[in-house]
Amino acid sequence: MPLAVNYSLAAAELFRTGQIQLDWWKCPAWPDAIAASLKIHSTYVHFPLQVGAGIGDAMDMETRQPADWGKVEALLAQTGTPFVNAHLAPTAKDHPDIPIDSTDPVHVEMLTERVIRDVRAMVERFGAERVIVENEHGVGNSHLRAGFVPQVVRRVVEETGCGFLFDLGHARLASHCLDADVRGYIRALPVERTREIHVSGIQFFDDRWTEVLRQAGIDASVIRQFAGRLSDHLPMTDEDWEFHAWAMDQVHKGSWAQPWIVTLEYGGISPLWEAITDPSVLAVQIPRLYKLVNGRK
Repeated sequence: MPLAVNYSLAAAELFRTGQIQLDWWKCPAWPDAIAASLKIHSTYVHFPLQVGAGIGDAMDMETRQPADWGKVEALLAQTGTPFVNAHLAPTAKDHPDIPIDSTDPVHVEMLTERVIRDVRAMVERFGAERVIVENEHGVGNSHLRAGFVPQVVRRVVEETGCGFLFDLGHARLASHCLDADVRGYIRALPVERTREIHVSGIQFFDDRWTEVLRQAGIDASVIRQFAGRLSDHLPMTDEDWEFHAWAMDQVHKGSWAQPWIVTLEYGGISPLWEAITDPSVLAVQIPRLYKLVNGRK
């Protein structure tokens, strides 16, 4: 399986000097960043699209407006990105009739129908084979808990015919929010429709991490969004490696569908993620993950 890594200046330098091997960059839908990453290596775009508002369309999480499909189509053509992704992330503000912490079957059904309405609009535009939805989580108290109940993700995938972007970190955080066993939670997800997998470390965002952000000049309001809670997109610990070894084994033995790519979501190009990105961590963890993804311990 190919391995992608979040595009970052640190990772780009390691790749340029031959210290890491990877197959693709994963890049946000930012034209300047895409142009820079394409000069170095193959790049696919991860779009900031969100479904679940029930408006019969996807929303752009960066502009807070309905998706600009012309821009999306241009970036798909420029990079050869095979899928249009959307985050299955209904928020409390979009659904005042559904309590944020409710998993009541009535609320779950209401929300499922609204998410399906949005995803069907994407499927009608691009075809079911080119659309993938990503599982989300509720850490941070903005997303409706009903939105990451695994049965919702399954019904959306099954009823629209789209594929599944399986974020392993999000599944672990969601199971934590629901006080559920993580492997049991995962078994309820549509793993047989997996088209892409995201991996990253999960850590408690403690004083050590908040100090890293303070030293980098990150605004205090941003730091408060992370401080004192579990966070993904961080370096992998021994526990993370053990979990991901199990996950890759599920793919290799056919329990989950084989994705077109596995992506390490550590590092990035915004000021916040640049502050957290440690080149020495990338230099060690990317080669180790490359072996794991390809069935070598």
